[in-house]
Amino acid sequence: MPSLPPLSHHARRALHNTSFQGLTQIWYLLLRAIYVVVFARLVGLEAYGQYNYAQIGYLIALSVTGWGMHEWLLTRWQAVGKDRRQALAETGLALRVLLGTGGTLLVLLCALFLESDPALRWLIMIYAQGVVLRGVTAWLHALFTSRERSELILYTSMPVSLLEVVLALGLAWAGYSLLVIALAQTLCWWLGLAAAWWAYRKQLGSLRLTWHPVFAREFLAGGALLALASALLSWMGPGLLVAVRHYMDNGPTLGEAALVIQVLLMLGQALRMVTNATLPFLTRPGDDLTLRQRAFASQTWHVALYLGGAGYLLGVHILPSLTSRLLGESFQQAGILLAQFSWILIPLGLVQTLRLLLIGRGLYRQFLLALVLGSAVLALTTAVLVAREALSLPGLFTGLGLAYAATVLVMLAQLATAGIALSPGTLLRGPLVVAAAVAITCFAQPTISPASATLLGTSLLVVAALHHWWQKSPREPG
Repeated sequence: MPSLPPLSHHARRALHNTSFQGLTQIWYLLLRAIYVVVFARLVGLEAYGQYNYAQIGYLIALSVTGWGMHEWLLTRWQAVGKDRRQALAETGLALRVLLGTGGTLLVLLCALFLESDPALRWLIMIYAQGVVLRGVTAWLHALFTSRERSELILYTSMPVSLLEVVLALGLAWAGYSLLVIALAQTLCWWLGLAAAWWAYRKQLGSLRLTWHPVFAREFLAGGALLALASALLSWMGPGLLVAVRHYMDNGPTLGEAALVIQVLLMLGQALRMVTNATLPFLTRPGDDLTLRQRAFASQTWHVALYLGGAGYLLGVHILPSLTSRLLGESFQQAGILLAQFSWILIPLGLVQTLRLLLIGRGLYRQFLLALVLGSAVLALTTAVLVAREALSLPGLFTGLGLAYAATVLVMLAQLATAGIALSPGTLLRGPLVVAAAVAITCFAQPTISPASATLLGTSLLVVAALHHWWQKSPREPG
């Protein structure tokens, strides 16, 4: 679609901003992939499950205490006059410190009174400081993004994340306990905060803890619904480990579930951070605002389906054997589980991208409603499985996929009422193309090798994506 002249400069800045976010997340994914593979192999399946379970509390608290402020800042930044942006940034900083401190204390109390395992209790307490440390760092990164200086995120986070991985893997290889590894990781979080703070002051000016009641009320009132939505979205992933821990097993089963959720979380978080960089572009006032948002919705729909479908085909073929070779035979069942449910990345990708349109339109209640209904699907599925004494990892992950799918359907319905409706042709075309590629792959396997059949199906999806990109009409976003 040809760019409109009045937006060409802004579009270039949005591309610059998103590109550096993308580079940051590519670095993060590569580093985390190496880390997960080597770390899981070093500590074993059971310890890996306990390691991930110990971080659930701080991750959920981090999501809630974020209060939706990252997205709220990105949508408000363009509407606030330049002379008031400093007050907006400093008030947000004060709130992140207050909310993060409260979240840290809450996780500490939960660890003290709710966790019976002493080793897990200490791990949870150590990671609790991540609520305030990573929360304030995330706020500085949000300010970088709002000012369209996302390269500063890359420059400050790359060396610290590398140091964290090297330290954790070195300690694991030397045989140190999870407790020592946790202390080393949190030390790196302190360094990450210091690096982001130094870069902000050097490149963008001073930043203090300031309380401006007008902006504080805006953040607290506007972010409340986003905070609840973030809590539900966070709980829909890591929350499954709580069910596994208390209703199934604290050993190999917990480790298998942790690996699948870890992969989903990494990819989902990377997609969230990359797409967040498009919020200034999607919310910048202009006569073509709705057209931009419709085009984004259409592109999101097709990219998520085509890339997610290709990922599923590749995952089914390579993940079981690849996981066993990389992590060891004890992770073989986890690899099979990951391959079977890699399709969850399709609805998860749609949730993480369509939410931007709801947030950009100010439809916070609608966003929350979608996640409430999705969470209800997951809770109902889990409750039924527990009541029938049929709880299993395939059952839990099926419920998770259905929950994400229900959330997407509600999001699409809410966007349609706001004037961002995808045409019936768009809604049907993507799923039909993915279904056709999967069917061709299955039917081709008896006559050609599984690898060739997978390559054929994946190629069809890539061609479909390119065709959609090239043939897209400038007037019809669907």
